[in-house]
Amino acid sequence: MKKTSIFFFAIVSIFFLTLCVEETEEDYTNTEESPKETYIDSPINTYKGRIEAQNIANTIQDPSSYLGSRVEAIGSSKNAVKQSNKRSEAQDKAMEALIR
Repeated sequence: MKKTSIFFFAIVSIFFLTLCVEETEEDYTNTEESPKETYIDSPINTYKGRIEAQNIANTIQDPSSYLGSRVEAIGSSKNAVKQSNKRSEAQDKAMEALIR
């Protein structure tokens, strides 16, 4: 009876020790945190801020200038189509001249 109680006590103590070890390992893995980014006022950060502000300012346009640029784009695309048509007509004439 004494031997079985000692054996039982040894098994229970080993069981509790393994539980405690696993909990401490979990605590160590859960305490790791990613480093937080801190803002440091350096020349690189101020340069990035100025570039970002400049990009935002460049995207803001007056509506009339936007419409003007769209009209110019339509006009230039019409000119490009006219030039393309002239080239294709010249190629057609050259092919007809070769065939004759």
